[in-house]
Amino acid sequence: MEPENLAVIDVEAEPIDNFAEPEELEETEQWYSALQIQGLLRLSKAGLQQSISKLQSIYGLDIQTLRRGAARATQYSELARKACKLLNAGKLSELRKLVEAKPAAPSPSQCGSLTISEYTPALDRRITQLSQNAASTSASLNQSVLQLLEQIATENQASQQRDSDLDNAEINAAQNRGAARALAVFQAEQKAQNEVLAQLRAMKLGGAE
Repeated sequence: MEPENLAVIDVEAEPIDNFAEPEELEETEQWYSALQIQGLLRLSKAGLQQSISKLQSIYGLDIQTLRRGAARATQYSELARKACKLLNAGKLSELRKLVEAKPAAPSPSQCGSLTISEYTPALDRRITQLSQNAASTSASLNQSVLQLLEQIATENQASQQRDSDLDNAEINAAQNRGAARALAVFQAEQKAQNEVLAQLRAMKLGGAE
């Protein structure tokens, strides 16, 4: 028997669209619901919003890199979790490194990713503004302290003057009382002396007769 002819069919293999390379999987960032990130960070809703606001206003992070969605569907990124954790722990140098290593998300009108140089000036301006506000507040407090000290010194001087005036008034009153008593004694003595002299003169004139 002759062997049957076998037909060779070439099949082109196509990659599966949903297959991801290891590097792409590593770059996939995890997102958390509001309750999840509050539990991980041990923050209340208000505390979480305050931390997110600070990351935006002070460190210049774009809200799109921190949060997505709205209302109950709001989710927070892994960057938000790490940044909030460092912020609340007071590890600001580590937070700065994290911010510089993760540029802010681009807006729809921009092409490509933002570079560090694009948001660092805004962060520097914010830091400068905070420093100026602190200096202004300190100067205002110092001025208030100086005014209060001047007011206290003025009131103390006025109190001392009142005490001095009161002492002088008491001395004058005592002197007046002493003078009045001395005058009364002198008048009484003068009156007695005049009466005695008059009586003696009358007795002398009666004896002469």
